[in-house]
Amino acid sequence: MGAGLRDIAPKEVYSVKIAEAAGTGDFEVVPAVSGKKITVIGFFVTCSAAQTITFESDNTSTQTALTGAMTVNTNGWIKGNYNPDGHFKTIAGERLIVARGGSVAVHGWLNYYLE
Repeated sequence: MGAGLRDIAPKEVYSVKIAEAAGTGDFEVVPAVSGKKITVIGFFVTCSAAQTITFESDNTSTQTALTGAMTVNTNGWIKGNYNPDGHFKTIAGERLIVARGGSVAVHGWLNYYLE
């Protein structure tokens, strides 16, 4: 088993809000940082109506799914509890986006660090 976050130097953790109005299409959660991976260590997402969401790594021409399509029921939520080793991470230099399968508002928060 490889070293976990608790076994290495501390990381600077960032928090962002997810506040995307109803509409269609993907939206950016964390912008790309040149040469860095975005490692998600916790998140909470809620939707006002049923839809699916997928976290993806995006370089503006190619998207790579980091999670499967997660179904959020009406007024439901999805949560990724704190995981210091990361739930998933983007490809270096790519932004983190949410691809949604409906046209409903998506809200919540996300914690991450760069590596």
